[in-house]
Amino acid sequence: MATTQTNKRRAAATKRSTTAKKAAGTRARRTAARNTSRAKTNAKRRVNRPTATKQARPLVAQAEFVGAVVGNAVQTGVTAGSKAAASVTKRIAKLI
Repeated sequence: MATTQTNKRRAAATKRSTTAKKAAGTRARRTAARNTSRAKTNAKRRVNRPTATKQARPLVAQAEFVGAVVGNAVQTGVTAGSKAAASVTKRIAKLI
């Protein structure tokens, strides 16, 4: 069952002249075409324009690389420290 708003819309459409209906259709098509064209143009501009996110990507990659190098250095230090501690423990065990 149709709602009251739907019935009102249908009645208004019936009362409108054919010329007005055609004009409304033409306006709607022109608006849609204009919006589509504008969207395409904006998309092309957006692709060609260097944005902050495009510029930030290399910085993020560089930061991740530096973080990985620092992590490796820390891990190497921890491993070396563990080996040194193990050797000291062995020496003390031999003395005792």
